[in-house]
Amino acid sequence: MAYIDILLSLVLGLIMFGIGSSLTVGDYRQIFQRPKAVLIGLVLQMVFLPLLGLTLLPLTSLTPYYQAGLFILLLCPGGTTSNFISYLVKGDVALSISLTSINSFLILFSIPFFTSVGLPVFLEDQTAVTLGFWTTLREVFLVILVPAGLGLLFHRRFPVLSEKIESPLKYINVVLLGIVFAIKFFADEQSGGSGLTRDDIMFIFPIAFGMHLVALILPFLVGRWAKLPFNQNVTIGIEVGLQNTTLALLVTGTMIGNNDMTKPVLVFALFSFFTTTAFAFIARWLSASRRIEKER
Repeated sequence: MAYIDILLSLVLGLIMFGIGSSLTVGDYRQIFQRPKAVLIGLVLQMVFLPLLGLTLLPLTSLTPYYQAGLFILLLCPGGTTSNFISYLVKGDVALSISLTSINSFLILFSIPFFTSVGLPVFLEDQTAVTLGFWTTLREVFLVILVPAGLGLLFHRRFPVLSEKIESPLKYINVVLLGIVFAIKFFADEQSGGSGLTRDDIMFIFPIAFGMHLVALILPFLVGRWAKLPFNQNVTIGIEVGLQNTTLALLVTGTMIGNNDMTKPVLVFALFSFFTTTAFAFIARWLSASRRIEKER
């Protein structure tokens, strides 16, 4: 395992520890207080996104490995970044945290299941890529569930200390993530880099951006159709539209070890934070404009 893969696993584990240490029993009560919004968000993340990938990606001009990389990205729901954007745009932060906390457990099973189902759809030659269900289950359990559980226990045992380190831990994670992505972008393949080129970016970007827009806008419209409050609509759009690129890099780069599959993940990371934030602000602005028009 390359040093960058070890660093990636450690960073993701630290992020999950931070998520766990920021959760309280009250966060889980939100699940029962707003079951409709939580259920819609989970179905869109856990069912709609994989089906979207399985349906549309084979129709694109992307190479099979690029298709597989984007598909795995769709299996990795947003984490702390989506929580931060919901806070930034004054969305429903409690709903965002509730979805993140539940997804931290669900992906333990959804990622192994959908990778075992989806990879044969995109890759005819399965000898080059193997990702067994139980192997994936073990890796996701060790890197995702164990750190999150330790963080939750840490918060229960040391609540004051947990609150004190919450903010510094976020900044540390941002720095470490920046280092990981910089290495993936700029290092050579022998050092753990992806070998991503400008031509790769131009080839992947239109498809990745199009899938991203569908994953942002359609869930928002579903929320409106279900007559959810505006803040919850925006939050669901953010949670479904923004994927966890760190987790996707772990699966494609570390667990599978295929650089071509990491490239769509890195391209997605280039724009997704900014487009997701812009989507939320635009949705809020349009809602405010319509409200003013109605008042007139």
